[in-house]
Amino acid sequence: GQGNMDLVSSSMLSRSWTNEQPVGLAGIGLLMQQDFKQDGESGGPHSKVFIKSVVHGGSCHRDGVVQEGDKILQVNGENVVGYSVADIRERIVGPIGSYVRVVFEKASSGETFERTLMRGNPQSFEQPKASNDINSSQMLSRSMDNRLLRQSLPGRSTLLPPSVSANDTESARLKSKIIELESQLVSTTDELQRTKALLENDRFTNVRTAREIDAIQRKNKEQVLELQSLLGKSEQNRRELESQLSNSKAREEEFHLAFNRAKEETEARENYFAELKRHYDESRSQLEREISALRDAKTDTERARAMAEEKAGKMQAELNTMKQKEKDRREKEETVRQMLHESEMKLLEARKLEEQVRAQSNNLYLAITQWHKDYFVNRANQDLELEQYFHA
Repeated sequence: GQGNMDLVSSSMLSRSWTNEQPVGLAGIGLLMQQDFKQDGESGGPHSKVFIKSVVHGGSCHRDGVVQEGDKILQVNGENVVGYSVADIRERIVGPIGSYVRVVFEKASSGETFERTLMRGNPQSFEQPKASNDINSSQMLSRSMDNRLLRQSLPGRSTLLPPSVSANDTESARLKSKIIELESQLVSTTDELQRTKALLENDRFTNVRTAREIDAIQRKNKEQVLELQSLLGKSEQNRRELESQLSNSKAREEEFHLAFNRAKEETEARENYFAELKRHYDESRSQLEREISALRDAKTDTERARAMAEEKAGKMQAELNTMKQKEKDRREKEETVRQMLHESEMKLLEARKLEEQVRAQSNNLYLAITQWHKDYFVNRANQDLELEQYFHA
């Protein structure tokens, strides 16, 4: 994640001037970081600053409890959740040797804990002390030199020309001027010594700061190189994924074309089967109509045959009646013969009609038999052809 980093270290000291002595400021030896939000600004009502690293030799490093990744929740009882790194740094930094109370949150368990840490490190106290010792010795030697100068100046007045020595007023004025210059020299020398001591201290601090900045810059360069390597790998992976995606798209287009072709073939096949089914239904309806007509004809033929048989039965009954009556009417021979002749004539006609009916019945039976044979044989052949077509 991108972050905003700042260093709060005991080695980075700032000096403020007073008329008496410089005051040193220091932190507790932490490198803090805060993630950016989506809009690009750090901070927020719920964002927390966490420890990027612990500076070696600082107060947190000597304490040994604070670890990398821990979050800062409070500074001296003030809730700093949502504050920026600069705001938290201003509340942590203070005079060297003073203490600050900081509440942290463990990164691993989320547990909160409070630590009271001293600002600065032992070197921060030893350096000013050494500078003060150097200041004192140098100022002492300067004072001794000034006293020797003041002692030597009156002696030199005896070496002045007689014209100058005779002028007492001029001599007194020169002495007062020399004393004033000596006083200004002492003040200027003391000021210069204090300035030199302060510059030496600042130079020492700046050297350590520059070393730490160089270390941070080297670490940042290593991180940049690592990020560039990861970026190259991700770019290579992106190109591979794009190549695979293009291949997948080409394959998808091929599958789509094949699917469309198969769909068109399926639709054509379904249309062909629908046409075949329509022809089959029409043929079947026509055959059923023909069969129905044949059945109606057969029914009519059977009805006619039944009527003929009924008539034949009636005629046979009449013939039997006539034979029976023939015995009774022998006495009336002429009448009986006439009646017998008529009966014989009717009988002959009835036999002819019976023979005709039998011939028609036989012909009808043969026709029905032939139709039955042709119908079922042709239908079996058609069913076989359809079955072979569908199997093909």
